[in-house]
Amino acid sequence: MRDTLLVVRFSSLGDVVHAIPAVQYIKEKNPEARLVWVVKRGYETLLEPLSFVNRVITMSPGREGFRSALSQVKGEKPQVAYDFQGLLKSGLFVFLSGAKERIGLTAYQAREQLGSWFLNRKVKVDPTLHIVEQWMMLASHGDAFPAPSFRLGVTKGEMERARSLLGPLGIRGPYLVLLPGAGWPTKRWPVENLLWLASMVQDRYSIPSLILWEPQDEDLVIPLRGESRVRVAPLTTIREMVAILKGGLVVIGGDTGPLHLAAALGRPTLGLYGPSYSWRNGPYGSRSLILEVACPRKGCYKRKCREECVASISKEMVWDALQVMLEEEIDHKE
Repeated sequence: MRDTLLVVRFSSLGDVVHAIPAVQYIKEKNPEARLVWVVKRGYETLLEPLSFVNRVITMSPGREGFRSALSQVKGEKPQVAYDFQGLLKSGLFVFLSGAKERIGLTAYQAREQLGSWFLNRKVKVDPTLHIVEQWMMLASHGDAFPAPSFRLGVTKGEMERARSLLGPLGIRGPYLVLLPGAGWPTKRWPVENLLWLASMVQDRYSIPSLILWEPQDEDLVIPLRGESRVRVAPLTTIREMVAILKGGLVVIGGDTGPLHLAAALGRPTLGLYGPSYSWRNGPYGSRSLILEVACPRKGCYKRKCREECVASISKEMVWDALQVMLEEEIDHKE
């Protein structure tokens, strides 16, 4: 009977994306093993198409969701568990899973130190690396690891579905993707700046701009419906979002899940960064350009701040950077 490997990374979207290369590497090292990933309900459609994941178990909110997911995991009888979350909740989950070997970060590197008490193999990762590479280091148990890679494919049917969603908005050719949302106010670039940027792109390149959003961003996009300078996408599923991002000419946004997803799909991304460090949490890949706030409080990771944070990045600076990226993409397509 082959071994079962358990991966715990519940959320959020960008963090799940960042863990994908490490989980793929774990499977490559153990090709005969069965790999089971526990993730927050709603993100399963991102992981289920991955060939190296044998089963995705979803976790709903609350105690009942925890118990239900744990019951399913116990049925898998995992021998080894990897905690890619670093929380008390995730540490407890891998402990209760019954896995004899429980691997995760050292106490001082985990987000919640108490979670590491439930682990019996703790890996010290290099904190100067990008988080994608830190997870690769965890997967390799601290040894050397190969260059990270993402296997996020998009089917022909999914691309056709994306076109069917964008057609009624008048988008039938190249388009720019604008991401107004982010988990924290300090990570959001002002919507009025995005509208200005969309006007500049339309006037110079005759390329429309699409507002792509997640459910928690609805308050931001409601005022944009009917706005002539942008098209607002309907609320999408994860797979629809993947396809729309894949088709975007350039994707612009703050430190948010869809930006990381776009980078993982190989799309050019322009990241606007404030409280978080881009060298650690920026969009990963060679096709990313990042504009970052110069602030003495950089790295504070505050959700709210009296400083302007990302809003202090000027429209003109973003426009200059975007023109370089657009010219390169347009020349490449020609």
